[in-house]
Amino acid sequence: MHEVSIQLQIATRSYPLTVEESESVHVIKAAELINQKLKELGEIYSGRDIQDLFAMSALQIATQLIHLEQNSTGFYDQINDRFSKMETLIDSALTGT
Repeated sequence: MHEVSIQLQIATRSYPLTVEESESVHVIKAAELINQKLKELGEIYSGRDIQDLFAMSALQIATQLIHLEQNSTGFYDQINDRFSKMETLIDSALTGT
């Protein structure tokens, strides 16, 4: 794999990182998402300490991730159930039972 150097700006700080080239777009989008959440929460909770805004942003993003994971797990479970039913039907058709 090929590594690239990127410079991220999150809130008021700059973070130089070295990441896999294939991951760089995702890392940049993640930083943009964090900055967007900080901006949104800063407008709602003006005067709050930046650490509070980071904590609330992390909580919102983590909650969204958990929801996505649960939904995808349920989706894959449904697909596996359907494949099992199809397999049973095919076996029945092939054996004539």
